[in-house]
Amino acid sequence: MEETFIHQDPLPTNRLRTLMKRTDTASLRRMVAQCALLLLSFGAIMYAPPGPWKWAALALHGLCHFPFFGLLHETCHRTAFTRREMNTLGGWIAALSQPMTPALMRAFHFAHHRHTHDVDLDPELARMPMMLRWPRHIVWLGTMTGLHLIAARGGWALFAALTPRGRLWDRVLPFVEPKARRRIAWEAQVLVLVHGGLITLGFTLWPPLLGYYAGLLIGHSFLGVYTVCEHRGLPPEGSVEARTRSINTTGLIRWLLWNMPYHAEHHAWPAVPWHALPVLHREVRDHLPHKEHGIWTLYWRRGRD
Repeated sequence: MEETFIHQDPLPTNRLRTLMKRTDTASLRRMVAQCALLLLSFGAIMYAPPGPWKWAALALHGLCHFPFFGLLHETCHRTAFTRREMNTLGGWIAALSQPMTPALMRAFHFAHHRHTHDVDLDPELARMPMMLRWPRHIVWLGTMTGLHLIAARGGWALFAALTPRGRLWDRVLPFVEPKARRRIAWEAQVLVLVHGGLITLGFTLWPPLLGYYAGLLIGHSFLGVYTVCEHRGLPPEGSVEARTRSINTTGLIRWLLWNMPYHAEHHAWPAVPWHALPVLHREVRDHLPHKEHGIWTLYWRRGRD
């Protein structure tokens, strides 16, 4: 990942090398734990009686889908595990909950890193200037549903799976380099077949499987709430730290998101794996211009503004 950051690095080179050291154990434990929680919460949906308990089980299942975005994010950087094959496997496991293939996530996310908060080049902004601002009114409500995330991911997967590689890719997936298109196309075909098959199975032979996808939708609403906090409402120019927030939130949310709320630290030093981000935060927090004490505190402050 080739990037240039406009900041004065407060970390000595040797210290940074120590923080960049990867390990399999911590990531494997977290991945297994969140897979177990996802399966248990799915079982809760199946056996919960109709009424409030069923809705509570659905909400819990949605929350258990939420951390797979952290897994997808960390494996696309290839910092979750020491071996590339394990990162790819983790990316595919995450794709069962976050319908975005490892190769497409890598292309999308690296373009986001290179062009953070640039309305013309950052794919997170979809070339819409309103995406630079903190969302309000109907836009805020739409963002909270997370439906825009599902629509973008599903639309890109279908496009990549079904559209011949050519000029149309330059318009729909401009962040994908031509040399990566072949891999992204066949990965998208696999993803569409897997999710299409499971959804068909749910509508025909095993209706409880649709509860899994209801949880997937709810999980994306949690994701919609969180992703707003990373960059929205910040200036589109300046150093990468000036365009990114770091959020010192609760331990549960940090666990669910693989420490991604330390987002300015991640953008400035993207090779530092998730488990070292809390240490990195303590060492560089005085150098970060945008530090928030909690997601809901940020929402409350921006709402009052």
